[in-house]
Amino acid sequence: MKKPTLNLMPTRRQVLTTGLAGAGALVTPAIVQAAAPYKRTLRMHSLNSGERLTITYWADGEHLPETFSAINWFMRDLRNNTTIQMSTDLLDLMWEVDQLTPSRAPLYTMSGYRSPATNARLAARNEGVAENSFHMQGMAMDLTQDFNDVGMLYRVAKSLGKGGAGYYPTSRPFVHLDVGPPGTWVFPAPGRGDATG
Repeated sequence: MKKPTLNLMPTRRQVLTTGLAGAGALVTPAIVQAAAPYKRTLRMHSLNSGERLTITYWADGEHLPETFSAINWFMRDLRNNTTIQMSTDLLDLMWEVDQLTPSRAPLYTMSGYRSPATNARLAARNEGVAENSFHMQGMAMDLTQDFNDVGMLYRVAKSLGKGGAGYYPTSRPFVHLDVGPPGTWVFPAPGRGDATG
């Protein structure tokens, strides 16, 4: 009885099928990666309340309104627990600055929203507080990140040229970020000159 012979040479159909499957395997990771959501996440720690918040506020090209109440509460006026809708442009600026710093620490926040009453009290006591501060509009944040180089945040924000960036090398140094007109300053020099820092 004659033994069957094994044909080790693939047919044209097998070559095409295998080639297409292999090409699909090469293409699939790129397709999956392109379909994966692109996200912006803020990691914050309030130096005044001790609260921490890690939140993805933007995904797939859109801000996520369902995250706003948590963000607004975290950035509230701690003196009277009042909130305002914080500017999404401010969130984007904070995220962008954080991405460009070498520090992996969270953003340590100090002052976000300020009610008019709080701002008036602070302006009466401190020359560095503007009477028409962007803090009252939810457009500013005072923060730090690397305690060994607080000025790093300022240098990064200054290089972006988006909104206001002020460096306050006081006994408790911090950086002021806002999404008003572009401008930079180092305390005790006045802000951008429009009394809105």
